Amino acid sequence: MKCPYCESDNTSVVDSRSVSARVRRRRECEGCGHRFTTYEEAESLDIDVDKRDGSREPFRVSKVEDGVRRAVKDTAVDDDETVREVASVVKARVADRDVVSTDEIGEMVMEALKERDEVAYLRFASVYEKFDSAKGFVERAQDLE
Repeated sequence: MKCPYCESDNTSVVDSRSVSARVRRRRECEGCGHRFTTYEEAESLDIDVDKRDGSREPFRVSKVEDGVRRAVKDTAVDDDETVREVASVVKARVADRDVVSTDEIGEMVMEALKERDEVAYLRFASVYEKFDSAKGFVERAQDLE
C-alpha cells in the first residue's frame, strides 16, 4: 500500500478491525512516519439471476440467506451459522458464472438443506416448488427415505 503523503511503498499495518462488511486498517508509513486509514472489502459478485418471469436481476447472497432463514426457523438447525453455511455453499457454486437461474439456486439450497434438516428442506421445497396440495409434500418426503 502506498503512503498518501510521501508515496513510499514501505507501510505496515498498525491495527485492523472489522467494520460492517469491510476491514478497517490503520497503517503507518515507515518512510515519513504518517499514519493513515484504509478500508478493504470483498469484490462483489457480478452474477445475474434469470428469474422465472423472464426478468433478470443481480445475484444477492442476502436473498439466499433470507429464504434459508425462513426455512430453518424453529427447527433443530435454526441458527445464523447454518444460514451462512448454506448461503456460502450456493455462493461458492455460482461464483465463477456470469448467469444463474433461480431454479438452479433453489436446487442448490434444497440440496444443502436436505443434508442438514428434513423439516427445513420440506419447508423450502414447498415454497420453491409452489406446492398446491399435500401430494407435493408427500412426494418430497418420500425422496428423503
